[in-house]
Amino acid sequence: MQQALRPAEQAGRLVDSADGPQPAELTVEGARALGWALKDLCYSSWSSEPQRALRAAEALRRLHERARTALQAAALLEVEALAAWTDGIARIIQGDMAAAADRLDAAAAAFIDLGLPRHAAQTQVPKIMALAMLGRHDDAAECAQAAQRELLAHGDLVAARKVALNLGNLHLRSERFAAAADHFREAAALFTRAGDPEHAVMAELGLGDALTAFGAFDDAARTFAQARASAVGHGFEVLEALAVESMALLELVRGHYREALSGLEGARQRYARLEMPQQLAIAEKQLADAYLELRLLPEALSGYEAALGRFTALGMQMDRAWTGVQHGRALALAGQSAAAQAALATSLQGFSALDNGVGMAAVALAQAELALAGGDGVQALGLARDAAARFQEAGLVDRRWQAEAVAAQALLRLGDVAQARRLFDTALEAARVHQLLPVQLRCLTGRASAALAAGEPGAAREDFEAAVDHFEDERRTLPGDELRSAFQVDHLLPFQELLRLDLLAHEAGEADAADVLAQLDRFRARTLADRLGAADGESATATEGREVQAQTPCLNEGEGASEPHEPQAQGTRERLAWLYRRLLRLDGDAADSAVLRAELQATERQLLEQARRIRLSAAPVSPMHEHAELDMRRLQAALGARDALVEYGVQDDELFACVATAAGVHVQRRLAPWSQVQDTLRALRFQIETLRHGSAPVQRHLPTLTLRAQVHLQRLHALVWQPLLGLLGGFERVLIVPHAELGSLPFAALHDGRQCLAEQLQIAFAPSARIALGALSRRPRPAHRVLALGESTRLPHAAREAQAVASMLPHGRALVGIEATLAQLRAHGAGADVLHLACHAQFRTDNPIFSALYLADGVLTADSIPSLRLPGAIVTLSGCETALHEGGGSDEMFGLTRAFLVAGAARVVAALWPVDDAITAEWMLDFYAGLRRGQSPAAALQQAQLASRQRHAHPFYWASFSVMGGW
Repeated sequence: MQQALRPAEQAGRLVDSADGPQPAELTVEGARALGWALKDLCYSSWSSEPQRALRAAEALRRLHERARTALQAAALLEVEALAAWTDGIARIIQGDMAAAADRLDAAAAAFIDLGLPRHAAQTQVPKIMALAMLGRHDDAAECAQAAQRELLAHGDLVAARKVALNLGNLHLRSERFAAAADHFREAAALFTRAGDPEHAVMAELGLGDALTAFGAFDDAARTFAQARASAVGHGFEVLEALAVESMALLELVRGHYREALSGLEGARQRYARLEMPQQLAIAEKQLADAYLELRLLPEALSGYEAALGRFTALGMQMDRAWTGVQHGRALALAGQSAAAQAALATSLQGFSALDNGVGMAAVALAQAELALAGGDGVQALGLARDAAARFQEAGLVDRRWQAEAVAAQALLRLGDVAQARRLFDTALEAARVHQLLPVQLRCLTGRASAALAAGEPGAAREDFEAAVDHFEDERRTLPGDELRSAFQVDHLLPFQELLRLDLLAHEAGEADAADVLAQLDRFRARTLADRLGAADGESATATEGREVQAQTPCLNEGEGASEPHEPQAQGTRERLAWLYRRLLRLDGDAADSAVLRAELQATERQLLEQARRIRLSAAPVSPMHEHAELDMRRLQAALGARDALVEYGVQDDELFACVATAAGVHVQRRLAPWSQVQDTLRALRFQIETLRHGSAPVQRHLPTLTLRAQVHLQRLHALVWQPLLGLLGGFERVLIVPHAELGSLPFAALHDGRQCLAEQLQIAFAPSARIALGALSRRPRPAHRVLALGESTRLPHAAREAQAVASMLPHGRALVGIEATLAQLRAHGAGADVLHLACHAQFRTDNPIFSALYLADGVLTADSIPSLRLPGAIVTLSGCETALHEGGGSDEMFGLTRAFLVAGAARVVAALWPVDDAITAEWMLDFYAGLRRGQSPAAALQQAQLASRQRHAHPFYWASFSVMGGW
C-alpha cells in the first residue's frame, strides 16, 4: 500500500513546493507513475484550486522535458500524452480555448498511437467544454457523442457521466434548455450515486441555470442554494463562485438589483483571486449588465467595451456576440443611435455565423426598442413580435415577456389602444406569476398610458401608483447615491404622469393645490433627501451612519481619512492625489498637459468604480427609510406670515409653479413656454460670460454690457416671476425650489424695469420642499466662531479676505497661505459656526462628484466633503462656480453645495459663475457684517448684494452668490 502512494506523494511535493524535489533517478515505470499522478492531481484541483492544477500541468511539462533525454521512446510518448492532456486543462483554466482543443487532440492522438483508446476518449471530455466556449456547438456535440460511445464501449462510466454533464452545458449554451435540464438531472443523479460530489455540484448548477431560463425561479433558487451549500461544505471554491454568480443572475432577472450587484461582485472577486480570466471576463460583463438595467450608462458602456476586448482576445465568440447586443442597447440609451445600430449589426452577424436563434432574437428585441425610441412603431412591432416568438420557442420566459411588453408599447404608439391594453394585461399577469419585477414595472406604466389614451384617468392613476410602489421598493435597497439616482431617472414617467393627472384634477376643481405640490416634490432631489434624512428630521450624520457608503475621503495622502479601504482603492487614491499635485505644480514644474488631465479623469473613474465595488461587496445593510410624503402642515407651520416657498415644475413645455405660504398653497399654471425660458437663460448666461476673464478688456463697454444683461433679466422676470406677483405681494422672504436650468438663474437680479428682486425680497434656495422643511427645522448656529481659510496661490486676494472675515466675528481664526490646508480644515472645521473657504474652485461638468476646492496641500473634492462633519454650520464658498451642480430629470444635484449639505451644513453660500476675487473680498465684508449683527444668511446676503450693486452695477459682480438651504 505504501508503495502505491509514493507517486501521488511525490506529485504533491512537486506541485506544492516552489523547489519540489525531482526524482533522483528517472526510470520508465517511475516516469509513468509520476506522470499519471500529476495528471490526476491536475484533474482533482481543476475546479477547487485552479492555480494548483496549473502547477501540476507545469510539473508534468518539466517531467516530459527531462524524459526526452532519459527514457526510451515508448515511455516518452506516454508522458508526452499526459503532458499534452494537462496542458489542455491549463489552457482551459487560462481561457485559451482554441489552444486547449489543439492540445487535447494532441493528447488523444498520442494515446491512439500507444494503443490506449479509452484514455484517448477521456481527453476529449474537457474538449467538449473548450469547443462550446468557442461557440463551435456542432463540433462540441459531435465530440461528445464520439467520446461517450468510446467510453461506454470500454466500460468507463465515470468519464461517460462527465460527458453527460458537458452535454448539458453544451445544450445550455446553445439555448436548448429543456435538453440541457434533462442532461443535468441525469448527471446529478449519476454523480451523487457514484459518490462524486464535485461533479454533482456542477450538474446542479447547470440545472439551476436551465431552470432560470424556463422561468422556474423558485426551483432554480433552491437548486443554487443546495449546490452552493455543497460546494462550501466540500471546499470547492470555484464551484462556490459559480453558484454565487448564478444566484446573482437569477436575482437580476427578477429585478432584485441589490442582491444581484452584491453577488456578481462577490463572484468577480473570487475569479480574480483564483486567476480565472475567462470567468472573470464573463463576470465583468454581467456586472455591466446590472449597471445597464439600473441605467448607469457610462459605467455599463465602459464595462462592455472592456469585455469585448477580453472576449476577442480569448476567442469567446458567443460571449462577444452577447456583449455586443448589450453594448448596442447601452449605446442606444445613451443617444448614440448610429453606433448602436452598428454594434447590433455586428452581433447579428456573429449569431448568424454561430446559428444561434436566441441571440438573433435578442438583437431583434434591441432593434425594436431602438425603433420605438425613434418613433417607428411599425418596425418596432414587427421586430418585437419576431423576438417574442423566438424566445417562446426556446422556452425563455423572461425574454419572451420583455419582448411582448415592447410589442404592446409599439401597438400603443400606433394607436391600437385596445390591443395594446390586452397585451399589457397578459404580459403583466405572466410577469407577476414569474416574479419579473422589471417587466411588471414596464407593463404597469404602459397599461396606465393606454388607460389615459382610452380616457380612463382613474385606471391610469391606479397603475401609475402601483408602478411607483414597485420602483420605491427596489430603489430603497440600492447601495449608493449614483445607483439610486440613475435608477430613478429611468423611472420618472409614472411620477410625471401622476403630476399631470393632479394638475388636470386641480384645474377641474377635483384636487387641492397641496396635492400638486406634494406630487411635484415627490420625485425631486430624492437621493439628497435620503442622505439628509429629511423625511423624519434625522440629522445628515445619523442618516449617513445607517448606510454603508464607501465614500472616498479626501484624495490626498496624509489627511487623516478615517475608514479603511481595499489596498487597490488606496493605491488608486494615492495615484490620483499625485496627479492633482502635478496639475497644481506642487511637486515641481510638471506641465499641465492634456495627457495628464486625461490620465486624471481615467483615474477618477477607476476610483469611483472601486468605491462602488467596495460598497457592493460590503455586508448587506438595512434599506433606506421609506419615502414620506411632504408634510404640508409642517411646511406651512415652518413658514412665517411674510414667508413663501416657490417650487417650479415643467410639464411638457409648460413652466408652472406651486406657491406655499402659511395661509395655504396655490398653483400658478402656464407661466411661460419652458423652451422660451431656456433660450433666454442661455442668452443671459452669454452676457454674464463676457466678464468671465475680467473686466479690463471690456471696461469701456461695461455700461452697454450692463444694459444688455438687464434686458435679458427683465425678459426672465416677465417669464418666471411676473405671473407670481399676485400670490407673492407683501412677502419679505422667498425660498425657491428651482427646476433644472433655473438653478443657475440669479433670481436676485431679476428686474421689472424699476427695481430688482434683491431690493424687494430676501431670497434663498432649496433642492426640494421636503429638504427645505428639514432645513427650516434646523436653524444655523449663531455666527460666533469662524474658521477662514485663504489659499492665495491662485487667488491673490484670498489671504486678505480670509483674515478680514476672521476679524469680523467674535471668535475668528484665519489660516492662510501654506496653512490653508486640508489637514487644518479637518482638524478645526467641525468646531466652527461659520466655515469660510476662499480658494480656487472648479466645477466639473464631466464628473460633478470631483468638483473641487484647491487648498495649499491638495484638492478637496465633492466626494470627500461629507466626511468633514459640519453640523449646523454656515459654509461660505468664496470661489468660482461653487453653486453649480449637475442633475437629471428628477432635479437631483451633484456638486460642492450638495456635498456640504450632506456634511451637515445648515446653509451654504456659493457662487453661480467665476467671481472677481478683489470685488468678492469687498462683498464678503458686507455679508459678514450682517452675520455679526445677527442677521440670517439670507438677510446678510441681500444686504451684501445691494451694497455691492451700488459700487458695481453689472450683475456679474454682485449677483453671483446665493444661499442654499433656507434663510
